[in-house]
Amino acid sequence: MTTGSTFRPAGAMVALATPVHADGTLDEAGLERLVQRVVAGGVDGISPVGSTGEGALLTRAQRQDVCRRVRALAPPGMPVIPGLPLVTLREGPDELKGLAEAGATAALVAAPFYYPLSDSGVLRVYETLADQSPLPLVLYNIPVYTKITIAPEVVGRLAAHPAIAGIKDSSRNMEYHEQVIYATAGAEFGVLTGSDTLLVASLTLGTAGTIAASANLVPELTTGVCRAVAAGRAAEALSLQQRLTRIVTACRRGYAPAGWKAALEIAGVCAAHPVPPGTPLSAGDRAELAELLAAEGLAAG
Repeated sequence: MTTGSTFRPAGAMVALATPVHADGTLDEAGLERLVQRVVAGGVDGISPVGSTGEGALLTRAQRQDVCRRVRALAPPGMPVIPGLPLVTLREGPDELKGLAEAGATAALVAAPFYYPLSDSGVLRVYETLADQSPLPLVLYNIPVYTKITIAPEVVGRLAAHPAIAGIKDSSRNMEYHEQVIYATAGAEFGVLTGSDTLLVASLTLGTAGTIAASANLVPELTTGVCRAVAAGRAAEALSLQQRLTRIVTACRRGYAPAGWKAALEIAGVCAAHPVPPGTPLSAGDRAELAELLAAEGLAAG
């Protein structure tokens, strides 16, 4: 089933962390506090159970449950774009159906990670899913995890599909990012960056927005960069970017996303427990992170 949609991802969105208890079960109160925090911070959309949300370590039922809860907590009309860490092409349509029933606006879909797919294989995966999907798809280029880069030419072809709404690029490769923007020029298609440290650069090139981990901790800073660039306030955008980069660099430590979870615990939002079998920050890393965040005015909650 091909879904035609006018939805196009844009603006400052959060790659939402997934608060869990020590046994890996969902921390419902922590999730509620986190969603309230990011909404109050001005985000334009929420992307749960992606990489920052440890979605690949959750079961399909857990991903759908988190999506359903986020949809209930988010303001009406705010986009909710859950991650789908695709493993088999056969199971993809069923999970997309479940996410649609859970209230998702679209789905952020990473390519299957185990075998090194060719460009034609990547094209076939996304076209097959899009032809059957009840939701718009957002491509997810994150080669550090999938070992696959979605070629700009492939993105350009997929941008013409009525059920493919955009791409989140977390490659941290600005030349690639630029090529994707050029390959999709003129299409009804949103190119997003997942690289908080390159936000001003990406927006200046023409990126439609971001899905950023930093918006869990400092949503007002992530959204502030986007809005300053949109308003043409270059000096303000660069100043905010400098502070954002310091915070992101401080939180990039340990097993991803252990640094972000530790920062959220320091801020009093939720516990730092990772989804099993993930490992939390060492005591030394946590102490250093707390000191760096305190220097940025992010005192312990």
